[in-house]
Amino acid sequence: MISQVKLSRRNYVGGEDWRRDAIFIAISIAVIIATIIILIRSGLAGARYEAPKHPLYLVLSELIYVTQLSLIGIRLSIIFNRGMGYKIRSTELIKVVTAQTFASLLMPGFYIGGEAVSIAYLTFKGLPTTRATEGITFRYTVDTITLTSIVLILYLFNLVIIPYIALIIALILLMAYAILFITIVSARLGKYIEHMFRFINSRIKIIRNFILMNENEDYGLKLSLVDYFVLFLVSITQWLLSGLNVMLIFYSFGVHIGIITGILISSSYTILTYISVLPGSAGIGELANLYVLNSLKLGNYYLAYDIWFRIITYIVPLIMLMPAFLSISRKLTMINTNHRNPQ
Repeated sequence: MISQVKLSRRNYVGGEDWRRDAIFIAISIAVIIATIIILIRSGLAGARYEAPKHPLYLVLSELIYVTQLSLIGIRLSIIFNRGMGYKIRSTELIKVVTAQTFASLLMPGFYIGGEAVSIAYLTFKGLPTTRATEGITFRYTVDTITLTSIVLILYLFNLVIIPYIALIIALILLMAYAILFITIVSARLGKYIEHMFRFINSRIKIIRNFILMNENEDYGLKLSLVDYFVLFLVSITQWLLSGLNVMLIFYSFGVHIGIITGILISSSYTILTYISVLPGSAGIGELANLYVLNSLKLGNYYLAYDIWFRIITYIVPLIMLMPAFLSISRKLTMINTNHRNPQ
C-alpha cells in the first residue's frame, strides 16, 4: 500500500509513465481480443455478433456508469464527513473517485487498485493517512458485503439461477468482509494501520514525506444507525444500477432480460474478477462473462455483450476519467517536488 501511495504521488504523470500506462492498456486490449478469439475458435463461445439495434440504450448505459461513480462519492462523503468528522465536499470526493477508477483500470483487478490515488490525495488535503486508508477500506467493505448479500438473496429466494462458482466465492468474500467490517467499526483496523505506518516510518526515511500521522488519533466511525442505513442503501442502489447497466446493453441488441438477471450478471462478473493479474481484468473477465451467460442460457449473445460491455466499462471510461486523474495526480506530483526541492 505504501509503495502504491508513493507511485500515485510521483510516478503516474512522469514523462515515461504515460508510455507505461499506454503499454498496459494495449496489453489489456490485446489480451481481451486474444481471449475472445481463442474462445470462439475453440468452440467454447459462439461467433454470432449482431450490431446494436437500439444504440440509444448504450448511451443510457454509459450515463448510468457515470452515475454509479457519483454514488461512490456520496458514500465516501458519509464516511469521512459524518463518520470521521472531516469536512470534504461531495463534489471533490466524486472527482477523487473518478481519478481512482481511472487508476484502477490501469492496474490489476476490476475497479480495485487505484485506492492509493484516493489515499494520497486525502492525505494531501490534510487527513491522516491512517484515517484515509481506514475510510477507503470501509467503503470497499460496505460495497462487498452488499454485493455478496445480493447474490445470496437471489440464491436463497430462487429468483434466478446462480452460477455455483460465483456463489461459493460470494460466501467466502461475505465472511471475510463481515469480519473486516467489525474490525473497522470497533476501531481496531485503524490502530493496526497506525502501528504499521509507524514501523515503516521508523525504518524508511523517505516514506515520511508521503504519510501524515496525528498523535492520539481516534479510530473507528461515529455513524448513527440512520447513517449506516443510508450508506448501505446507496450501495444497494449502485449495484441495482449496475444490473440496469447490463440490462440496457442487452436491450440495445433487442434482447429483453429482467433487471434481476442484469443484477446477477453484473454481480457475478464482479465477484469472479475480484482478483486479476492484468488491468481491466483482461482475459479473466471474458471467461467470467462466458461462464455467467452460459449459465443463464444467454451464451449466444456473448460476443456482442462482451464487446460492448468492455467499451462501456473500460474503453470509454479510460477517455472520460483521464482529465480528473491528471488534475489530481499533478497536484500530488507538485507536493512531491516541493518535498524534494524545499525553498
